[in-house]
Amino acid sequence: MLRILIADDHEFIRKGLKQILMEEFPAIYIGEAKDTGTLTTMVFSAPWDLVISDISMPGGGGLEALKSIKQQLPEMPVLVLSIYPEDQFALRVLLAGAAGYLNKDTAPETLIKAVKDILAGKKYITPAAR
Repeated sequence: MLRILIADDHEFIRKGLKQILMEEFPAIYIGEAKDTGTLTTMVFSAPWDLVISDISMPGGGGLEALKSIKQQLPEMPVLVLSIYPEDQFALRVLLAGAAGYLNKDTAPETLIKAVKDILAGKKYITPAAR
């Protein structure tokens, strides 16, 4: 069973991501975190195949969580989501160890492609981030 942890402080974003992922991956378990503290607690307490994290959350933010995750679980793939355009943060999060970066304005099909690419061991970079 595929295990994905979604971290975002907005419940409607978490629920929307969950719905999109469940439609594409029927055999999936999705965990949800609403802040950085919950994200780091959950990511270190159970095995996950992928973490999808907002860049800006209460309790330190997604970049701080990314740093912590990569220090303790360097192989853990993390897809970072943000309202900010790719040209502002994509390179920064990729250099920090993220497996990909998506703007929250992205189409569901792009999210699915990013998840599949990352689960296949690739990085996901949109054309706007190149």
